[in-house]
Amino acid sequence: MGGLVADWMRSLLEQKAEFALSMHMDRVVDSWDKGVDRILRGAPHLVVAHGLSTMPVSQSSCFIALTYLELAAPSSGLGTCWAGYFTAAANFYPPLQEALALPQGHLPYGAVMVGYPKYGYSRMPPRNKPEISWR
Repeated sequence: MGGLVADWMRSLLEQKAEFALSMHMDRVVDSWDKGVDRILRGAPHLVVAHGLSTMPVSQSSCFIALTYLELAAPSSGLGTCWAGYFTAAANFYPPLQEALALPQGHLPYGAVMVGYPKYGYSRMPPRNKPEISWR
């Protein structure tokens, strides 16, 4: 799937789309061509949330489902990362839409990469003391 996303980025770069340059897609494609996956980061799994395009709550329902996935994954020793490049390509690039084979009338509203994290954290990072005033 990452290759299809790279192809979508290439097509935008060929059109000199300002969006592609603002999102540094030239760097992403260059890395892909050098064997470095900056699109899906080598994640072994990708969860795509989709819903009926005619349902007003589909987008928010998909966001909520993926957020719960993101919150629940660490309890199973998994790491997650939102796949923004993938989601954008899935909405605008017909070859990727065909590969996804979503049901008729469905749109992909979000995607999350899932895998085992390379690094673990044993404590919370230091935080600034919050400024709270009770009134």
